[in-house]
Amino acid sequence: MEKELQQRILGAIVLVALGVIFIPALLDGSGYRSREERSIEIPPPPEFPPLSQTRLERVPTPVDQKLVEASQQQKQAEPVKTLALQVGTFTSKQNADSFAKSMSKEGPAYVDDIMMDGKKVYRVRIGPEVDRERLQKLSDKLQKERKIKSFNANYP
Repeated sequence: MEKELQQRILGAIVLVALGVIFIPALLDGSGYRSREERSIEIPPPPEFPPLSQTRLERVPTPVDQKLVEASQQQKQAEPVKTLALQVGTFTSKQNADSFAKSMSKEGPAYVDDIMMDGKKVYRVRIGPEVDRERLQKLSDKLQKERKIKSFNANYP
């Protein structure tokens, strides 16, 4: 490129840069002098009563309403009664444990001990279950297939 052309391009760039900087300040009316003449007044801070004198009222929210409804439903709902199926009573803990192990195929089996006529006895139960019909079907199945008599009992 020729030297004269380079100088013209550089001059044009300088003029455009100066125009970008100074023209907006001259045309929009918010020049340096107009900003200097403005006075900004800051109002005095508002006076609030101390917090100890202020009473705030709680505003109910939708979440609060749902909590109230849930607690009312819990009060109205009856407690769920669970049942177990008693399948055997033993005087030996080992016998009760081995029978409970064999009954675990039918459902969750456990051993419960109580005092009866001054002796400790071990009851084998299957459960807990909420549905009485389901326990009755299991009882019928045990009677038919294994010849085991059982009865429904309250889950401890």
